[in-house]
Amino acid sequence: MRNFLIVFLFSFYSGFAQYEINSVYGNLTDCDTLTQGIYIVWWDNNWDYSEDAQLLLDRMTEYRTACLTEFGMQDPPNPNDGYYYNVYLHRPDDLFPSGWGNGQGTDSNGYPYLTLPIGAHLDWGNVAHETFHVFQYSANSPGYAYSGDSQWYIEASANWFSALQNPGIDAAFLEAESLVRLPHVALWLSFDNFPSIYPENWQRYVHQYALALYLYYLSEETDIDDELITNGFFIGTDQLPQEYLFNEIGPTTFRGHFIDWAARMTNRFDFLPENQIQRFEQEWDTYADPEDSFEYVQEFTNEGTNGWYTPDIEVTPAAWAYNTFKINNSENETYSFELAADLTGTNNSDSFWQGKVLVKNTNGADTFYDLTMTDAQNGNLTLELSETDTEIYVILASMPETFTNVTQVFPYQINITKGVLGLEDFLNGNSDKVVVKRFDLLGREVNADFKGVQILLFDDGSVKKIFNQ
Repeated sequence: MRNFLIVFLFSFYSGFAQYEINSVYGNLTDCDTLTQGIYIVWWDNNWDYSEDAQLLLDRMTEYRTACLTEFGMQDPPNPNDGYYYNVYLHRPDDLFPSGWGNGQGTDSNGYPYLTLPIGAHLDWGNVAHETFHVFQYSANSPGYAYSGDSQWYIEASANWFSALQNPGIDAAFLEAESLVRLPHVALWLSFDNFPSIYPENWQRYVHQYALALYLYYLSEETDIDDELITNGFFIGTDQLPQEYLFNEIGPTTFRGHFIDWAARMTNRFDFLPENQIQRFEQEWDTYADPEDSFEYVQEFTNEGTNGWYTPDIEVTPAAWAYNTFKINNSENETYSFELAADLTGTNNSDSFWQGKVLVKNTNGADTFYDLTMTDAQNGNLTLELSETDTEIYVILASMPETFTNVTQVFPYQINITKGVLGLEDFLNGNSDKVVVKRFDLLGREVNADFKGVQILLFDDGSVKKIFNQ
């Protein structure tokens, strides 16, 4: 039995003398080839790419092992039918079709193949991304189709895999700056559901690739199992990827991870190395339309909104999106933050909101506070700030239990108040309402004997404050 197992494993990983050639585009007269495992690499024999092909095969073999053994994915149909998987190295002046680019296609025999332009063929980030697509090909989940509101996930997960296989490379998250410059667009924006009302620019079109950073955050910064990112491809589910993750991780946890991710990105991507941050900031500066940038809905200096503020519909968050407000502070002052959202979005889907505040201090401390949510639409927080708390960011995340439609938005109002709380905020006399919970100014639950300002949450969802001596 042990000898059989050794032979089986050798056959599985090496593919030695195991596969036949089945190529629409290559022939052994005009092309040179090199094989390893399930792959055969082709190139025009007017050039010698044998050394490059070996380097490429070594990497693609490593990536196959990771896909199959670490992430539970499946081989493409080629080796299952006894054929090599074709990889073509091409250039503008060779014998291969002139329209080829960088990516996977399906030939007239019905089998997938990979085309890699010379130059991109030894870019290991690119190779990892495209190799991941090879092992997505046999996916059997209708909900994970390369179309509509699921298309984003196919590209995002390939970029995620590339980042994991090439840790720390500069170009791991080239599109990431778009996530904080356009935070209000729906999580699942992609080529296939791109609204006609959107400007056609770089930062909107790369959104599906940028979302690799959310998958990376889930796998590397939370306790989510890496395999959860990939196993939805092969379970025959009709759920969209965002819906599957929501249900598998759980609504409360998934929402918590989403707003934490938004806040951590607001804190200049504090979970990434500096070389990657500088690289994607450079990418933004090179390719983005600077007129289509909404990092902050409003920015204030030593003041708040001066009453309730409703953002323009163009920057109001879609589903699974967020807005950010910034305050530049140089005073010892109290700030109160109140959120009041509509019950539904513009297409009548029930809304669900959470809020978080990031305070950056000159001593280097970065502190996150949660808004106390009295229900799915309303929340509040009061903070006492010092003059050394110089940057305050308010992150408001729209996270409804809906997973389609990129044009539905979820209106809300926000009131940021500077100074001593007004008398109208405090309970005048006694109340017949039942107190459900009590919180301090940092949103922490306290007992009735807590000294100082208490925020009372009543059974009807209303909120008042008292000062307990």
